[in-house]
Amino acid sequence: MSGMREKRVGAIVLAAGAAARMGRIKQLLKVEGQSLLRRAVRAAIEGGCGPVIVVTGAHGRETAAEIADLAAVTVENRGWAAGMGSSIRAGLAALEDTKPEMDAAVILVCDQPHLSGAVVKALVEAWSAGGRPMAACEYGGTVGTPCCFDRSVFANLAKLGDAEGAKGLLVADPAGVTRVPWPQGEVDLDTPEDCQSFFDRLME
Repeated sequence: MSGMREKRVGAIVLAAGAAARMGRIKQLLKVEGQSLLRRAVRAAIEGGCGPVIVVTGAHGRETAAEIADLAAVTVENRGWAAGMGSSIRAGLAALEDTKPEMDAAVILVCDQPHLSGAVVKALVEAWSAGGRPMAACEYGGTVGTPCCFDRSVFANLAKLGDAEGAKGLLVADPAGVTRVPWPQGEVDLDTPEDCQSFFDRLME
């Protein structure tokens, strides 16, 4: 239709944590030959997002080097230890600086090994068609990342406390969320035991 344009959706990949429970740099853990960080960034790109902002922190040098060849903008959050909210704010500010006319932003994390471009694409399409300010993947009886936020919600994201995550906004306004079923989203890799269980299942 004339007058219609494609929605402009950026992405914020949260990769600042120290992964203390894992005992190693979780973002660089490889699944099927690719690091979790690289998989998340590629999922955002292949899902149609741009620009893609990657927020680094505890292992900034190593994580930035891992994705140096990808079409992503790396931003260091020196205050990463304060919590996820600080990284979301840093990513959002960088997204606004890089491309201020964004219609929405997708937030992704680096510990969901089943994440793919198809998942992100389905999420963005659901947000665009749903007519609601937010869209989120649904798994394990709740909603979570990846999740998509309309520009009208950016101010609320920018007000998140250091220790707050974006999920609080989703839970606070369930009627404002388009849900996208993704059962595999329940699988995340936080500990060595998680990894062992995940790789054991892959071998079955």
